[in-house]
Amino acid sequence: MRTKPILILVLAAVLLMTAGCGGSKGDTVSNMWPDVPTLPEAKKADIKLPLPMRLVIQTMMRASANQSDVDLDKFDFVGYTTSNTPQEITDFYSQERMAAEGWNQSDQPGCTSATGAEGFGGGICFFGKDSGGEQSVLFIAIAQDEGKKDTQVYYVRFDGKFKNQ
Repeated sequence: MRTKPILILVLAAVLLMTAGCGGSKGDTVSNMWPDVPTLPEAKKADIKLPLPMRLVIQTMMRASANQSDVDLDKFDFVGYTTSNTPQEITDFYSQERMAAEGWNQSDQPGCTSATGAEGFGGGICFFGKDSGGEQSVLFIAIAQDEGKKDTQVYYVRFDGKFKNQ
């Protein structure tokens, strides 16, 4: 079964459902944030977060914020490429390494990766931190293209303030 056509249809449906939602679009930042370790030998790339992915992430985070006490109205992202495999990337972003950088929410799942039978794969990571009246969520999306050896790594960061502060 081909999963790409199904994924495209799902993303298109989400795009249509969220097109009228408004809100911020997310901005590209020029460098990695100081509290997020950069993969060794990774190169900053001028890769854009695809619009459907941007809208899906924004919708998920807004829904999450509506169920919590945090106002999330904007997110930033940056992209890198590396020759590392998705498994090597998820191993690099261990719970211990991220906790040492201040990502202190223990209820976040950390990272997971998978490789398909054809040798390409991907992964995702979730980390969170509370710092006084603010909360941050870091989402890392890892995608290895079938025909290329490079792996694309998207870092998406949400920052918000607690509603009652």
